[in-house]
Amino acid sequence: MDLIVVGSGVSGLYAALTAAARGRTVTLLTKDALENSNSWYAQGGLSAVGPEGIAAGDSITSHVADTLTAGAQLNDAENVALMCSSAWAHVQALVSAGAHFDTDASGEFARGLEAAHSHPRILHAGGDATGRSLASALITACRKQEAAGGLIIREQVFVTELITTPNPDAEASEAHAATDHAATRVIGVRTLGPDSSREELFASAVLLATGGSGQLYAATTNPAGATGDGAALAYRAGAALGDLEFIQFHPTLVSPGGFMVSEAVRGEGAVLINEHGERFMQEVHPDAELAPRDVVARAIHSVRANGGTVHLDARAVEAKHGPGFLARRFPSITAELEKLGYDLGLEPVPVTPAAHYIMGGILTDDLGASTLPGLYAAGECANTGVHGANRLASNSLLEGLVFAWRMVVNLPMTPEIGDFTNSETNKALTKVIVTQPPRRIEGKADPSANFESDELLNLAQLQDLAQRYLGVVRTGDGLRTALRQLERWQVSPHDRSSHELANLLTLATLIATAALHRENSLGAHYRSDAPEPPLPVAGHLQRFAQQAPTALQESLQAQQRITTLV
Repeated sequence: MDLIVVGSGVSGLYAALTAAARGRTVTLLTKDALENSNSWYAQGGLSAVGPEGIAAGDSITSHVADTLTAGAQLNDAENVALMCSSAWAHVQALVSAGAHFDTDASGEFARGLEAAHSHPRILHAGGDATGRSLASALITACRKQEAAGGLIIREQVFVTELITTPNPDAEASEAHAATDHAATRVIGVRTLGPDSSREELFASAVLLATGGSGQLYAATTNPAGATGDGAALAYRAGAALGDLEFIQFHPTLVSPGGFMVSEAVRGEGAVLINEHGERFMQEVHPDAELAPRDVVARAIHSVRANGGTVHLDARAVEAKHGPGFLARRFPSITAELEKLGYDLGLEPVPVTPAAHYIMGGILTDDLGASTLPGLYAAGECANTGVHGANRLASNSLLEGLVFAWRMVVNLPMTPEIGDFTNSETNKALTKVIVTQPPRRIEGKADPSANFESDELLNLAQLQDLAQRYLGVVRTGDGLRTALRQLERWQVSPHDRSSHELANLLTLATLIATAALHRENSLGAHYRSDAPEPPLPVAGHLQRFAQQAPTALQESLQAQQRITTLV
């Protein structure tokens, strides 16, 4: 087997389809049905600058600049340029695969405007159902490959572990093993079937495209399957995870109700008002409701923390365009709000920030390769650096497409060629400071903390902790409190739900560690006890990653402790 793809969002589907079309032997695994993914539920669009946009004054340079601005300049600028310049080719590839984007009266692709974009460049499909439309087209194309014998698709298969083996190409030395994990390579996966059957599958390469980890939080826009599986699997196998402190909170989750209203509604002119019916975003940012998501989310959080309420008000949009406009423009949103008893065109809708997207993940190069040979990642579980400290709206589908495709077309014919750690041209590792999580948490904790002393963890406890200490606003005391409690909790994985809980516990610990380590505020990471932005070092903002210690490193550290005691 050439490639195992884990995950059936846009990244996984696109990678599997591309690989199969190139004659590779591919197995696509997904823990639910193919349709159960973050991509499927994405209301937003796909950002891309095409010929019509350029004719209207937009440019790839502008798209790059907007991405860097939204990301607070923490982005990997080279990967951003690569992504933005590749966008239109992938739009055309999607159309060839059967996707249909919305068009305007002239028949051209309709281009929408979303927060932090300087030009309308967001392509939508099905109005507010872009993710479902694109994923559906890719699923159909993958099913055709499966019928033709070019692709194996297995649903309801949960990956519990990555299989690793000593890497024959790595130097077997203490110095080498003490600095990275190149002495090990990934050769396959262990799985858990719906009937509790267990299996081992082997391949020359494994691509993780498992999506995000929104279920760590009580308030999230993510579906139930977003449990951080890929990132946790990679970390336990020895791969580095980067930028985990940066979690984007979508500003407009309907509360009560738990349904997200797309940023595109604000792009059409909807505004945010407080309990007095007053707009407040103009005083917060020049772009008001179309400011970067972290800015809008913190502003809403502040109003709510002070006892107020926030509503999304689209009545003026409906009045401007005429009755029925919002229902035509946002059919899915309109239908879901109707189920909750809301009419977007007639009344303001109550909203709150909710965990939406994690910018951090499995540290990769521009070909999707992780720091662990044989292991690749794409989509939300990957950390290519393109999103920086805060993702620009509608760049997530684009990132997933671009880097999943690059992974497949550059996949070495033999596993010995092209490994991340052996690439002389790849500079990804030199841009990120890789550390090991500390063994002890020093400093003061939150005196108001009151968690259960029981060491056996349940999901509600974990979500309560994350919502309280790992949310929109953080403090050092709160993060230390979280880490001390996280150390006490235990999970014994045996079935799917307990494996997912263990994955979320791993991610929560790493997120809290990363947030405590970054003693400043930047983008989606805000420390109220350290609100100032970081200072550049050698002209660049520093990025950080975490990597589990190898067995040899553990042995060396134990020897050092013994020597110190003697």
